[in-house]
Amino acid sequence: MTAKLIDDESYVEEYTEDFVGNWDKLIGWDGRRKSESGFFHRLLNAYGVESVADIACGTGFHSVVLAEDGFKVTACDGSANMIERAKQNVVQSGVELVDTRVVDWRELHKAFGPEAFDSLVCLGNAFSHLFEHESRRDALESMFKVLRPGGILIIDHRNYDSILDEGYSTKHEFYYTGKGVDARPVIISRTMCKFQYSFPNGDRHTLQLYPLRQNYMSHLLEDAGFVDVTRYGDFERPYDHYDVDFIQQVAFKPVDKTSGIKPKRKETAAQKNKNLTRVVRETREYYDGAADEIYRDIWGENVHIGTFELEGESLQSAMVRSNQRIGDLMEVPRKSQVLDVGCGYGAMARFLSRRFGCRVLATNISERELEWGAELTRDAGLDDLVAFEWADFHDLPYDDGIFDIYMSQEAFLHAADKQKVLDEAYRVIKPGGQIVFTDLLVRKDVSKEDRERIYQRIKSPDMFDAADYREALAKSGFDIKTDADWSENVAPTYAWVRSELLRRKAEFDDRIGAELVERTANALQFWVDAANAGKIGWACFIAEKSAN
Repeated sequence: MTAKLIDDESYVEEYTEDFVGNWDKLIGWDGRRKSESGFFHRLLNAYGVESVADIACGTGFHSVVLAEDGFKVTACDGSANMIERAKQNVVQSGVELVDTRVVDWRELHKAFGPEAFDSLVCLGNAFSHLFEHESRRDALESMFKVLRPGGILIIDHRNYDSILDEGYSTKHEFYYTGKGVDARPVIISRTMCKFQYSFPNGDRHTLQLYPLRQNYMSHLLEDAGFVDVTRYGDFERPYDHYDVDFIQQVAFKPVDKTSGIKPKRKETAAQKNKNLTRVVRETREYYDGAADEIYRDIWGENVHIGTFELEGESLQSAMVRSNQRIGDLMEVPRKSQVLDVGCGYGAMARFLSRRFGCRVLATNISERELEWGAELTRDAGLDDLVAFEWADFHDLPYDDGIFDIYMSQEAFLHAADKQKVLDEAYRVIKPGGQIVFTDLLVRKDVSKEDRERIYQRIKSPDMFDAADYREALAKSGFDIKTDADWSENVAPTYAWVRSELLRRKAEFDDRIGAELVERTANALQFWVDAANAGKIGWACFIAEKSAN
């Protein structure tokens, strides 16, 4: 006797008004934003996406977030109840969408026409609602048709490999982040997982879902004609096959029948501004978030790369030596006006004012770092020489030619447009003045996969190699005076931070959570290994603006 196959439209009845009314409690919008950490925005921006169809929009979380980031968003879902709640959330959020309607995935090309979108996102484990193999093929065929050549499709699903092979477990950090909610399978089989969703008010609802294995989903995408299928686990690569909660599969529609992924588009001015705004926000959130706990307590007031010379010395001692090393290369007249951008907690600003008697304006986009930096400066009795204020180095709020020296340490790696940052530096420096900066580098030959892991830890949009900085400085009009490679200090710096984090693991487990501590320690170890392998470097540049 053959078991009756679950109908592909069964989810429509499962998403009752009561269930949909609880859905936002399950997601936890603030927690969801934090867990994704801009993953989808970075990916879509990297390929010049403008128009996005959120084809499993649910109550509209991703539609709203993507619209806030400047994408032209069309929202659709197979559930009318979900669409009604999404419309309400869109209105409350104050964003505008291109369109919002009920559409079955297999009818996308009929609803919107061929080649209508730059990207499709099908998120929230939604593709698991289809139980028939041919229905999945039909849905992907329709998605393929509605994408423009070179378009990008992102589909996610639970890590069913882990659920089927090792049993269910969850970190409760991704996707369903609401407080007091619970989502877990009550039935697990090869052909169906039935999940029960429990809410603080006592409501319980269930969904029947098809357990999509990772390789099978990738095969479906390739079978539909998509190319360059790449998998992420909880928004990171590489990942442990069984140790992540959710899988994100990214695939491309070929530009033509013989090519692979589309080339990256040249960004328009509007796209650059949108990307810049997002990067500034994500960088600020990173330094104002849990990272501040680690930076403040482990790095201390000086949050930069140390120059190690003595066996067993502390990072704090090595960082003081770095400041002295940089200072030895500088010529700073006593009454100079110095601009310190990305100042951290102001350690270099205080060092320069002490050593040279100069005035320093220390700027940053992290409110937490500015507040503590100002407090440390008052305690040091240097607040008559060092002032702190908020400023974004992409667009400095200062007149032309007013600073003798522009100073920065390991901050440009966070810049969305490094050429613009250097152009702004040139603008505000006096004729004959200098830019002095250090930055972490990623070498040209580093693989895409390694770059993504390097960028992920510090929320960097892109990192230069030394040759890139030489070219950019010259393009801005600077004459390079010092170009020093100090890369041998990167691995010892991050190894020291990691060892200190693990030494104080119990303390930080309580403060920021054991999972974040473990992920941070793993990411730091990757940086140590990458630096030892010559993939990450560190350099100091001093360049001069012509006196003419």
